Amino acid sequence: MYSLKTYISILKSVKNRPTKVFFLLIIAIVTLFLQAYMHNYNIVFLVMFFLVAIAGSSSIFGMLNLYFIELRFLSHERFFADTPSSYKLLVKNNSNSSAYDINLTFNEQNVHIKSIQAHSTRTILFKQKFELRGEAALLPIKIHSLFPLPHEIKYKFVTLEQKIIIYPKPEGISLLDIYNHDNSPQGEMDEFEGIRRFNQGENLSYINWASLAKHNTLMSKNFIFTQPSQKLHFKFDSLDGEIEAKLSQLTLWVLECEKYNFDFTLEIKNQILDSKKMGTDEILQTLAKY
Repeated sequence: MYSLKTYISILKSVKNRPTKVFFLLIIAIVTLFLQAYMHNYNIVFLVMFFLVAIAGSSSIFGMLNLYFIELRFLSHERFFADTPSSYKLLVKNNSNSSAYDINLTFNEQNVHIKSIQAHSTRTILFKQKFELRGEAALLPIKIHSLFPLPHEIKYKFVTLEQKIIIYPKPEGISLLDIYNHDNSPQGEMDEFEGIRRFNQGENLSYINWASLAKHNTLMSKNFIFTQPSQKLHFKFDSLDGEIEAKLSQLTLWVLECEKYNFDFTLEIKNQILDSKKMGTDEILQTLAKY
């Protein structure tokens, strides 16, 4: 048995909202009452009280069903402005009994869990998009259920105490469009390791002419790069455009440097951010909070 304090907490945290079935139930109960009153049918009184008892008990069990469901934040992808990103939540049932018909809703996304056994967990994914860079908070999640009877919906909102850093949206000119193979930041060409489709603008000396007849299309030689030949340097003040455009361009370059393992420094607001001394996320946070 739960304490009075627990029941008060349940009433405060879990809310009820009637459905169409609730109003049909009211009509049925009123009809039965009139029949019993006019004709003095004891059996009708018993049926009426049975319906009231079942409806009331259903409401109590439904609130208990939701009360012990807990949400915890686990992890998230990198969030970029104006770009949907996903985050992972842990759904835990802290009750000594199983929970049923658990629905978790955020915006137009809904995750349905048919049942969760006592003291067990599930992981779910949601997506959220933030329009602007900077620090933000994840929006509350609605947990709701029709269990055990559909005459009312039981629900509660869970606020996730988790701050998210929203990085600038990565867009602009790619590093690969700026650097050709003659001054590649990847390093010196060391060994020919295969062929790939030729891209317009590449150096013609890299075309593998022997494969032209076989593939009926231009193919380019693929080289292994060794010994990085240069360290890239990006400077915020040297870029053209508005502040947001500059931050977006720098974000794109930082991500490309991470992908291709390029070393770089980034100068912004009298700071020198060095990829060898700082992690990518630390550098992106600096851009997000500019």
